[in-house]
Amino acid sequence: MTLLAIRDVHKSYGALEVLKGIDLTVEAGEIVGFIGASGSGKSTLLRCINHMEAPTRGEVLLEGETVGVKKVGDRHVPRSSAELSQQRRKMAMVFQHFNLWPHKTALENVMEGPVVVQKIEREKARAKALAALARVGLADKADSYPSRLSGGQQQRVGIARALALEPQIILFDEPTSALDPELVNEVLAVIQGLANDGMTLIIVTHEMRFARDVCDRVVFLDKGRIADIGPPSHIFGATANARTQEFVRNYYG
Repeated sequence: MTLLAIRDVHKSYGALEVLKGIDLTVEAGEIVGFIGASGSGKSTLLRCINHMEAPTRGEVLLEGETVGVKKVGDRHVPRSSAELSQQRRKMAMVFQHFNLWPHKTALENVMEGPVVVQKIEREKARAKALAALARVGLADKADSYPSRLSGGQQQRVGIARALALEPQIILFDEPTSALDPELVNEVLAVIQGLANDGMTLIIVTHEMRFARDVCDRVVFLDKGRIADIGPPSHIFGATANARTQEFVRNYYG
């Protein structure tokens, strides 16, 4: 079943066209990796998916419903903030930088979404948050403040915060890029676990071996376009695309 459809998405900032017509579908339960050099449009595309950035042209559909805009008569008009918030509840995002509230404990950070966004009463939100922290291996850190956590632990709290919203899809924007090398594997292991559980994930990553081992499909973006797409065996082996071969050779070895 198609969960997400991206149709002819363009994004420009003034004269700079970052995305030049992206078409892609993502099936429920699929793990899709976005790879490409810095500036290729990976993160911009992720932000267009959940309408943190409005596409200049084209549309993103979640379960057949256009994200961020709706048709009224013959016109497309922006959705209200309440409508957009409702759509975003289905698409949690995990950022490069952890964006945790420094004055709140890990538990309080994870509770924030269910309480503020979903308007869930606090005891129920607390139970959901504790379950999410346990799922990422941090049940014993519920009362710790971010300053007392390693970078890897902070990112796992960020993942727990996304899980507590019970989304249909999680978007990861280079989730390990801000981590010291020795902390990367603990975060990748959590994402691997979510993949094993059948969650739908889109992952912008520079971790080529992770993309090879975990993703069902890998999308290679180059200069704002999808230059190549296929299963990892295609991208990292069988592709005849010279640009993909060059990228893989330089970044994967």
